[in-house]
Amino acid sequence: MKFTETASRLALNFNEIQKGSNLVNIENIDDESLETIVAAKLTEVEFYDPDERGFVLSFDGGIVVKKDDEVLIQPSCCGDLENIENWEKVLEKRSSGWTEIWIGHPWIFYKKENGIISFSDYTEANINDLEDVKTKFEVEEEDFKDELDKMIYQQVRFKNRISDILKKMNIENAKKISEFMSGIK
Repeated sequence: MKFTETASRLALNFNEIQKGSNLVNIENIDDESLETIVAAKLTEVEFYDPDERGFVLSFDGGIVVKKDDEVLIQPSCCGDLENIENWEKVLEKRSSGWTEIWIGHPWIFYKKENGIISFSDYTEANINDLEDVKTKFEVEEEDFKDELDKMIYQQVRFKNRISDILKKMNIENAKKISEFMSGIK
């Protein structure tokens, strides 16, 4: 999650995913800091129609893929926690051709063959404009599913933590707002 920009404005301190990154693991944010961040996020929006999708945006950030402390993929500009839906679509895909996965821009492509998921490097090109997509790294589909399930679980917990904070703040529609902020229903 992209908290360090907000944290720096609020004089909070977090351990980033890697040196120089503005991403942190949502599991490493204590409740007091999260309460401060949620309160700051609420000042960025106007509450006008709780049934309208865009009244509270998801936190910036998303899934970071690491291997041996090396970051292989991280969300980029315009990526947010709601992008977990795109990662879930990787498991649903049936064809073996390259497909875009939105993580912000630049984005990446993936393909599935014989129980292996291959990921490309970052690009801003359309798949039809690329002649030869190169594989950056691969992962077994079962391992990918296991790790994605862990991420979904973490994000659900994060949503519940936000909901509890919003209820404590006496914010109406705490459940719906926490869904928007966390990017997960």
